[in-house]
Amino acid sequence: MKRTRLAATAAAAAVLAATAATTASADSISPADTATATAHGTPGTGQVIPYPGPDGLIWIPEWIGDGGAVTGGANPAGLPVTVTLACLTTDAPAEARVTFTAQYGDPTPVTFTTPCLPGTTTTATTTVAPEQGRSFYVGVQTSTPDVHWGLTVTQPES
Repeated sequence: MKRTRLAATAAAAAVLAATAATTASADSISPADTATATAHGTPGTGQVIPYPGPDGLIWIPEWIGDGGAVTGGANPAGLPVTVTLACLTTDAPAEARVTFTAQYGDPTPVTFTTPCLPGTTTTATTTVAPEQGRSFYVGVQTSTPDVHWGLTVTQPES
């Protein structure tokens, strides 16, 4: 079932990534950031982060610029949900800010920032309580439009 959910989530991510940066994480974005959040990203052609396997709820192999995904696939009685972002740039150092916003449980967004370096993939991970993973939005805001990033959200079954 998780593979089916992963495929459906990946398709939803592709459709929603263009609007996700300005949708559910509006509370976590300052008014000054709103102007830059409207410049939506585009799908990449490679893979910045590897396939997460059967524990994957979301896999975005590569995206360039702002984006995100929405899902309702985690088990609220299961293990914690892990959010991992990998990124790199082609020119100058930059950063990517991830905002995980739960629809259920604690409504406080979980955020972390990853430095993105030219030609080097940098990875950052955070863990979220399983009850927050029932239905959630993950948004990625990049400091420059040339940031390439990949995202996984996983939850082991046991």
